[in-house]
Amino acid sequence: MSKSPTDVPGLFSSGESRIDVAAWQTLIMSNRLSLQCGLKRVVYCKCNHNKQHEFLLLHFHHWDYSESAVAAVVIERIPKQDPRNNSSSRLIHTSNLISPSASETAAEDIVHTSRQGSSFPQYLADTYAPFTKLCTLDFSPLACPSAAQVSILLSVVNQHAPYYDLYENQCYWSSFTVWETLKQLFPNCIETRSALVDQRSHYHGFAIRIADSVEVVCRDYDARWRDIENEEELKRKADEANKQQGLAQGLAGQDQIKAELEAERVRFEAERVR
Repeated sequence: MSKSPTDVPGLFSSGESRIDVAAWQTLIMSNRLSLQCGLKRVVYCKCNHNKQHEFLLLHFHHWDYSESAVAAVVIERIPKQDPRNNSSSRLIHTSNLISPSASETAAEDIVHTSRQGSSFPQYLADTYAPFTKLCTLDFSPLACPSAAQVSILLSVVNQHAPYYDLYENQCYWSSFTVWETLKQLFPNCIETRSALVDQRSHYHGFAIRIADSVEVVCRDYDARWRDIENEEELKRKADEANKQQGLAQGLAGQDQIKAELEAERVRFEAERVR
């Protein structure tokens, strides 16, 4: 059995991680191989207990398609915990919906990554089970977003609504917005819905209002990604210019050496004739 690859931090690495989307974006964008790790599948999940938390389960191909390794990623939104509170994430997921308060509650958009086949199934069972898979999105290798693009999208979603709002910007909003935005930005995907898909954004049968943010998130993502592409193009041109300059300097150096050798040859011939 071949060893699992560990060459893409935040996706294919030696261990598991649970960090916020900003830190994950930094980690993903630090390695150019993330541009070649394509999103294979997204699963829309809903917990069956208490507050019926919703989250997305993502699967990424390794950049080397000869590798069978798949990275599993959970993305979810929860209210940011008081650091003085030592309660576990399990309590966050099983408690009732957080009540609105006069003060704003920061949202914590979390990314949990793991190699498929490791302890990830146990993590899912311990943290979310029992849960239901409501629908799936499948992407072809030739028309899928990269891990880098997904990291930017998650960052845009977080920045669009940095606060957890019970009535508009809760976990239902986050999962729905990421899902619908992926469908709109990368339309060559196949959506498969289960018979329970209408349970999305519902709390014990009651529909929960969510903000309509898909269009603005798509627009903001497009602007962010264009900026990144422009930066990459500038870097590419700078690297090419440096390469050409180095080549020119190398050729100039060679010409100088040739001239010096020729001068030395002429001097030697002149002395030999005398």
